[in-house]
Amino acid sequence: MDKFPRILGLIPARGGSKGIPGKNIKMLAGRSLIQYTIESALESLLLNTIIVSSDNEEILDHVRQFQHVKIPFIRPAELALDQTPSIAVAQHAVAYYEDIGEIFDYVCLLQPTTPVRGKGLIDKTIQEIIRSKADSLVTIKKIPEKYNPYWAFICNENRFLDPAIDQTVLTPRRQDLPGAYYRDGKIYITKTDLIKRGVLLGGNIAGFINEDEPDINIDSYADWEKAEKWAANAAPV
Repeated sequence: MDKFPRILGLIPARGGSKGIPGKNIKMLAGRSLIQYTIESALESLLLNTIIVSSDNEEILDHVRQFQHVKIPFIRPAELALDQTPSIAVAQHAVAYYEDIGEIFDYVCLLQPTTPVRGKGLIDKTIQEIIRSKADSLVTIKKIPEKYNPYWAFICNENRFLDPAIDQTVLTPRRQDLPGAYYRDGKIYITKTDLIKRGVLLGGNIAGFINEDEPDINIDSYADWEKAEKWAANAAPV
């Protein structure tokens, strides 16, 4: 039997947030925003190591209360800018561990801005990427039919409409629409070899359909208010 892959759980949490200052440690229904993601990660039986990557000492001091969550480094300031992509943060973490002789087969990226993950979701996605032999995986939800890209248009330079997807005839009937999905941001899992090449989602990409959970992704105060409404009425997930 093959050895089970080693998986790094990576929680990125930079200090500078313009949309909601200090959001990663802002309290949401009695818990910090990042605590929701940390607790989900700690429930996993398949993550070998869980780390928080941050440039901010206040965030790191807050994280130190959680046993079994590691803070192996302070993220360099140049990797904590508004325009810093997630892949650069993942590459930095992988390089750090390789430098000290620890090798991981996959990176599981868990963003604090998507705090709601049902019990067992992380391990289900890990099992799925291994079962499917995909190179990367992302949790997804179905796009409502009226927003399906096969019914979407873009405005051209003449201000006329062109189909958003290159096709000679628009899909005329709802029944003929192909299924279309969007990333819900909760979980990304990627082979380390892809991460090292600068790819977060690539190769054969598996989608894990995740329709049974609230779609909360916090980037603005309107998103935060939506999360507060969820938290005020939520049953345990």
